[in-house]
Amino acid sequence: MQKIECLIVGAGLIGLAMAKELAKRGYSVIVIEQEPFIGNHTSSRNSEVIHAGIYYPPNSLKAYHCVKGKELIYQYCKNFHVPYQKIGKLIIATNKKKMIFFIN
Repeated sequence: MQKIECLIVGAGLIGLAMAKELAKRGYSVIVIEQEPFIGNHTSSRNSEVIHAGIYYPPNSLKAYHCVKGKELIYQYCKNFHVPYQKIGKLIIATNKKKMIFFIN
């Protein structure tokens, strides 16, 4: 009988990232998925935006991880020749509070 150290349920973005990292560290990993294709459930319904952390308070842990994650994903795409586009984002403040937040 084969021994499996890690079982990942779900072949979406997080499940596959976890499987890749665990395999890199030498663990035997199996990923199971209920859909016929990878990334076909929750991960297929995201906005496909690489977040810059602008919605979180400056110097917060969430902002830090957004900025760091953005750097890492662009480097990953470059290293593995994954095409992407930096097209920017238009943010419209719909009230004074949001306008002040984005100005600061």
